[in-house]
Amino acid sequence: MRSMKMRLTALLAVGCMAGCAVNVWASGAVTLEELKASFALEAETDGLSAEELLAKGRQYENGDGVVQWYAMAAVYYEAASEAGSEEAAQALVDLEAHKQEVLDNSPDGQGDVFEFFRTGVTASQEGDFEKAYAVYYDDAFFFEDPLLRGIGSLGDLLRDGSGVEQDIDKAVQIYEFNAEELGKGNGYASLGLLYQAEDGTYPGIEHSNDKAIGNFLLSYQGEGLQEADFKGPRYAADMFDTGYDQDDGTHVEPDYVKAEEGYLKAAEGNGRTFDGTACYKLGTYYEEGREGVEQDYAKAVEFYMKAVSDENVHATMLGIPQTYLSLGRFYEEGLGVEADAEAAADYYAKAKEAAQENLDLENTGSKSEEMESVLEEAQSALAGLGQ
Repeated sequence: MRSMKMRLTALLAVGCMAGCAVNVWASGAVTLEELKASFALEAETDGLSAEELLAKGRQYENGDGVVQWYAMAAVYYEAASEAGSEEAAQALVDLEAHKQEVLDNSPDGQGDVFEFFRTGVTASQEGDFEKAYAVYYDDAFFFEDPLLRGIGSLGDLLRDGSGVEQDIDKAVQIYEFNAEELGKGNGYASLGLLYQAEDGTYPGIEHSNDKAIGNFLLSYQGEGLQEADFKGPRYAADMFDTGYDQDDGTHVEPDYVKAEEGYLKAAEGNGRTFDGTACYKLGTYYEEGREGVEQDYAKAVEFYMKAVSDENVHATMLGIPQTYLSLGRFYEEGLGVEADAEAAADYYAKAKEAAQENLDLENTGSKSEEMESVLEEAQSALAGLGQ
C-alpha cells in the first residue's frame, strides 16, 4: 500500500473555498478489476456434495438461516454446477435474470438498485453490519450498481471495523479508487473524515485538520472530477462554521460566509439528491443570522422545506428531526409564512416521529440526548396546540 503522502501537495488550498481550482493528483489507484479480485469470495466446499452445495446457494439466495447474499449464492451455485448439478446451472441463469431485472428497473442508477442499496444503509443504522456488508457487496460486485455506491460503503465498514475486521489500508484503497479512478468526490470526502478523526481512531492515520479540509475541498473543487460530492462541501462548511486548529498550532476563526458558501453547494446537490443536513444548517443561519449572513425568515423557510422535500432524505439524517421542529414553530408563529396551526401540528408530529425513529436505532450514540430534546419539544408544542 503506497503512502498517502503523495496527495499533500494538492491538498492544502484551504483559502479556495470558492473559485480556485484544485488539481487532483492521479497516483495509480487500483483498478476495478483489481478491487474485485481483492474482494473475491470462496465457497467452503470440503466434503460437500453437489446437492449440498446447491442447498447452500439456495440458503444465501433466499436468506434462509444466513444473511441474504446473492454473490455468495452465485459462488455456491458455481461450485455445485462444477460438481455436476444441472439445477445449479439453472439457478445461476435465474440469478442472472434477477440481476438484469433489477438493473432494468434502475434508470440512471436509481430505482430498484438504489432501493436495494438503501436496505444496506438501514441495516447499518440498525447495527446489523453482517447484512449491511452483504448488501453493499452485492450492490458493488453482483448487481454492479452503475453508480458504484456499495464500494464506498464497504470502505466505511472496513474503516470502522463494523461487522468485519478493521482494515484501514483497504478502506483507504477503496477511497482512493473512488477518488482517482472513478473521479468521485466522495472518495476525497471519505479521506477527509479519516484525517478529521482524533489520533488513535484509525490506526496509521494521524489527525490533521489541514489534510481534512484539503480533502473536503478536493471533493468538489478538484479538477478532473466526474462527480463532485455534495457532502464534502458540508464537511468543509462545518469546519468554517466552528473554526478549527491548523496543524501548525494556529487557529482559524469561524468564517460564516465561507460556511454559507459550502452549505449552499451541498444543498445544491448532484442532480439526483442533495445534502439535507446542509439545508437544515442554512435554515438556522437565515433564521438566526450570522456575521456576514443576514437574518431572513423567508430564506430560512425555503431551506427548511428543502431539507425534507426529497424522498432520499431520511429522518435519521443529521438535522432532519430538528428541521421538522423548526417548521412547526415557523407555522405556529407565522415566521416567513402565514400562521397555520394545522400545518404546525403536522410538522410537530413529524418531528416527534423522526426523533423516535432515531431513538429506536441501535447505534443512535451521541444523538440520543438531542433526539430526546426534540421529542420533548414536539410533544410539548403539540399539547400547546391541543393535540
